[in-house]
Amino acid sequence: MPILVHSTTKVQDKNRWATTWDCFEDGVALYGKPFQLDVAAEPATAKVNRFYTSIDWLEQRSGNLHQQGTGFTADDFNPQAKIVGFDALRLPWENDWWCNPPFDLKQLFIRKAFQEVQNGNSGLMLLPYEPATGWWRELVDGKATAIYEPDGRYNFLDIDGVTQKRGVNFPSAFVLWTPHHMHYTPKIPFTRGVSGELGVNFRTRLREVA
Repeated sequence: MPILVHSTTKVQDKNRWATTWDCFEDGVALYGKPFQLDVAAEPATAKVNRFYTSIDWLEQRSGNLHQQGTGFTADDFNPQAKIVGFDALRLPWENDWWCNPPFDLKQLFIRKAFQEVQNGNSGLMLLPYEPATGWWRELVDGKATAIYEPDGRYNFLDIDGVTQKRGVNFPSAFVLWTPHHMHYTPKIPFTRGVSGELGVNFRTRLREVA
């Protein structure tokens, strides 16, 4: 079933920056198992083949979407990448979710993540690491299970999912969310490239998850 939509919405590209595969693979290694759902992605940037995308992205579409089982695929992207929902803030998440939230909506996605762990759904977020800010102290400290602090900054990819952004001027951290923790959020330093140190390469295998 094709969906024809012409874009009238201007979207901030920074909100659509993609995670690099090196960064994502570190996240999977730290989490300990593959993710089942990417809750904030587009066909060109998704790190899991089952993902939620935004209404803004849908409104920008000039091509077709085709229904495939319980999801949709896009003509001009990886046919294995399946959109299984629109607007993650209104939809239930699943266990083992992954989230690199839109930059301007990170606080809303953090609140949603906290709601999801109350429902028993664990996952991992990549967030700008700003522990001195009010939003971090209110929404992350004492609520998240752990914070993984890398030894430097991760770069990002442009909205095509390929072109690397240069000169990223903010640090990032992985934030783990699980239903059971001690109301204290430990900070755990690690060296980037931990996926390689563990001898783990998820790139091909994760793209095959349908």
